[in-house]
Amino acid sequence: MSSQDNWNNPDMYYQQPQSGTTYGAQTYGSNAVAGSNNAYAANAQYAPGPAYVYQPMPPTNSLAVVGMVCSIFGLVSSVFLAGIGGIIMGHIARKQIRQTGERGEGMAIAALWVGYIGTALWVLFWAVIVLFYLGMFALIFAAGASGS
Repeated sequence: MSSQDNWNNPDMYYQQPQSGTTYGAQTYGSNAVAGSNNAYAANAQYAPGPAYVYQPMPPTNSLAVVGMVCSIFGLVSSVFLAGIGGIIMGHIARKQIRQTGERGEGMAIAALWVGYIGTALWVLFWAVIVLFYLGMFALIFAAGASGS
């Protein structure tokens, strides 16, 4: 295996160290023997220190990301239904993360917070606007009824 083969291995950058130390072509501990089918055995001659093997990180929950985007969109736009969608997706994402062990718990929680706060602010804003216009119409009709 040449060192060029490691360029096609995206998991080699996201792994946890294993026990054992490799110096040159000799192996100390429980790591791979030089010449085996290990992705790091080809580069063992260049490693002056220990050779580490890492485990891949779990993927990020995509529903947490989408829920966060929806919540932010619902906060910055007047479409508060997007915030409600972000709240729903945040709850579903937290349940999936607990079951599967994926990453993204922080984004799911942020989607919930931003969704709840954004939705509450927009509902409050629209309630004030509606009450303001209802008050204006009540004053107009009261002035019109008393003038005739």
